[in-house]
Amino acid sequence: MSLTSFFQHHVIKGKDIYVVDDHHKALAAWALVRRSLAEPPNLITIDHHTDTSEAFRGHAHWETHEGHVKDREVFRLGLVARIDWHSNKSIADAIANLRHDEHIDAAACSCVLDNAFCIQLSDSCATPSIEEIAFRNSRQENWPNGATVATPTRPMTYVPASNRIYALPFDCFIGCSTMPHNDECNVRHSDEIIETMYLDDQLARGAEISRCFGLSSLEAAPYILDIDLDAFHSRRAINPRDPSTFHRLIRNAVAITIATEAECVDEEWLDEEDSMSSSDLLKELLGHIER
Repeated sequence: MSLTSFFQHHVIKGKDIYVVDDHHKALAAWALVRRSLAEPPNLITIDHHTDTSEAFRGHAHWETHEGHVKDREVFRLGLVARIDWHSNKSIADAIANLRHDEHIDAAACSCVLDNAFCIQLSDSCATPSIEEIAFRNSRQENWPNGATVATPTRPMTYVPASNRIYALPFDCFIGCSTMPHNDECNVRHSDEIIETMYLDDQLARGAEISRCFGLSSLEAAPYILDIDLDAFHSRRAINPRDPSTFHRLIRNAVAITIATEAECVDEEWLDEEDSMSSSDLLKELLGHIER
């Protein structure tokens, strides 16, 4: 059984590029990359969503609802335990049962990936720091008088996550002082998704997390660069003024996976006067990789 049916394979200047229509099919490409390396690579993913759901959660819920299994969690964990990155059939079977946002957890649980870092637009708090957790707990315990610990400021400290998946937090677009944030903020923020100043900020936040388990930066170990096209909400977003950090991430990745996710691209698109399809975005992104 071959895994090539799950992706389109491109080689650009010696680098393997794997394009999938549904993001969970990237597991096939990640497994192939894993087989070429002595140790599992990390993942740096750029996405609208966090994609941090537990593997097979949706399938296990449906099987339990239909009465086919009694214990949903035991069934789910059994499916996770069956993933063998050496076996094409095992990977294909896993893909058949994965749902939206479950692929990273499946890859981390099966040692296809080591750590995963999600640069994303849907969760501003993302993986909470030790300081943020202490502040929230203090505020809840002392309501309505307020927290007894100081409001957290960067740099933050973190506890290693049991699933090794970290969604990177964000404030808004770089330099935003608007409170509360509004629709214009969302547009400007999404426009910056691969601008150097924004990615540098995200990578610095990621380094605060990675240092908690001895990794000096997100680029200090071999990584796959994964890009979901629904992270781009406008033509401006896919054409940054300064792509130098993005291009560095491309150059230094051991491989690149791209999820086209056509329906999600349409749903998340913000510029009604200048629409782009996922195929248009793919062409632009492959141009970045070529450059």
